[in-house]
Amino acid sequence: MMLYEKYRPKSWDEILGQEQAVNVMHRLRKTGLGGHALWVSGPSGVGKSSLARLAAMEIADPFNIEEYDAGRLTDKWVEEIERSLHSYRIGEKTGVAVIVNEAHAMKAPVVRQLLVTLERIPHHALWVFTTSLKGQLSLFDKSDDASPLLSRCICLTLKATGLDLAFAIRAREIAQENCLDGAPLEDYIGLAKSCRANFREMLCQIEAGGMLSH
Repeated sequence: MMLYEKYRPKSWDEILGQEQAVNVMHRLRKTGLGGHALWVSGPSGVGKSSLARLAAMEIADPFNIEEYDAGRLTDKWVEEIERSLHSYRIGEKTGVAVIVNEAHAMKAPVVRQLLVTLERIPHHALWVFTTSLKGQLSLFDKSDDASPLLSRCICLTLKATGLDLAFAIRAREIAQENCLDGAPLEDYIGLAKSCRANFREMLCQIEAGGMLSH
């Protein structure tokens, strides 16, 4: 298992540097996430997928979390997904969650269908969309329905600034746990800067031996 998967956050406290988004999630958890749609945007490697999966796990067991590549979705497929959401699931948690990755790749018919679908989400279901900021802008350029789509979602924008120190400290801890550390903290801060605060890329470089003494 790659380090970035092995150390993917398993609780809200493990999400690094995204206090504003995490605080929003804590408020939503108090009233219940079911019946909502979340739109999570931000640069690569800052925690979009981790936040999406933690949100999904609030209402659904792992085997009741469905993930889709937005580029492969069709409007008919969205209709089928919607029909399936009306059934409660068997497990410790009876809810179901749908995660749509790379949401900027959705085609116009899919976006139009979602305008209807997101108006009638069952109270035990959750939709989560993830996208890059650049991709989100491209979605607005190619679809007139993108703005109405976002108006049906709770939007969470993850930041990429001010993360270097937090990412460096955590990356060094992970490197030490895996006998991959041979560098001072300053080098990890430099790694965070060179990776543009992409924590996944940082861990890949560490796993390749980038922080070992030579």
